[in-house]
Order: sequence, then structure tokens, then C-alpha cells
Amino acid sequence: MVRPRVILDPGHGGWENGFVVEPFAEKDVNLAVCLQVRDLLEADGVRVLMTREEDRELSALRRIEFANAQQADLFVSWHCDFLEDPGVRGLSVWVDSRCADPWQMMIFEQLGERIADVTQQAFLGVFQLRDKVLHAVEAPALLIKGSFLSHPEELADSVNPHYQKLQAQGATEGILYVLKEWQRR
Repeated sequence: MVRPRVILDPGHGGWENGFVVEPFAEKDVNLAVCLQVRDLLEADGVRVLMTREEDRELSALRRIEFANAQQADLFVSWHCDFLEDPGVRGLSVWVDSRCADPWQMMIFEQLGERIADVTQQAFLGVFQLRDKVLHAVEAPALLIKGSFLSHPEELADSVNPHYQKLQAQGATEGILYVLKEWQRR
């Protein structure tokens, strides 16, 4: 039996901090969650490869080249979100704007729902965006924005190791669901 391959892409890294709410940087939250997702998926028999496993910079081109060389079954990038309105909270799933497969959109929606079920967050939905990495990666690709660092409570949750573990558990359940649905198709 062939083990499924998943690429985890903790957003940002190195000099690229992502959103910063002193003293916290998005890159650190992204990495912490992805390391836990990796461990949980591997315990379930999934082969996981990561674009980074430490705080280092990796260009979009290097992420794309790495992902495509691995011939993965799924590419998952993890980020946080930020808005000027500190009242907005929740998690969302994003796909490339050229994704026109309604079945894939529904499957990715289930992934987001599973994270929300575990974390008790609002799931805002699946959205499309123009993203060079999502567009160029050959595997089905999505970007999860796990929380709003601009929302005071979500910021406090996002940097809490217990909450990161909950997000990782939900993401793992969702990824396993997606992989199972891919096999059925």
C-alpha cells in the first residue's frame, strides 16, 4: 500500500515574519502548528514533508520547486490573518482563484469544518485568491488561515501551545478526510 504524501508549508520564516503583534510573529505560530500536524499525520501513516522545520526563509519559488519534486497528494500552507477591524475572528480555507472544481471546494470546506469543530472557532468558508504558490504547485493545494492575530482573543489563543495542539488535531482530522476522499474518487 502506498502511503499518501502531504507537503506542509508553514508560512513565512527567517526575515519574513508575516504579521507581527509584539512580541509575537505569525511565522512562529505557523511553524508550531505545522510541526504538530506533521507528528499527528505521521502517527497515522501519512508521509509528511515540510517546506521548513525551523525558522528560515524560503522563497515562493523554492517552495513550489520542493513541492512539485515530491509529487505530493496534497499541499497545505498554514498562515494567520490580520485585519484593521479587531472584531473579526475565525478561520478560513483558501484555494487558487482558478480552482473551478466544486467537488474539491466541498472537500476543502469539510477540512475547515473539522478544524472549527475541534477549536470551537467560526469557520468563515472556502475562498479563492490569486496566489503564485497555490497556482504553481501541481498537487491539490490549499492555504489555511488559522486565526486572526488582529483579534485579541484569537491572538492569545494562537500563541497558546494547548490551542495550537487543538488546531493541529483539527487540521489532521481534516487532512485525513481529504486524503480518504481522494482515494474514493
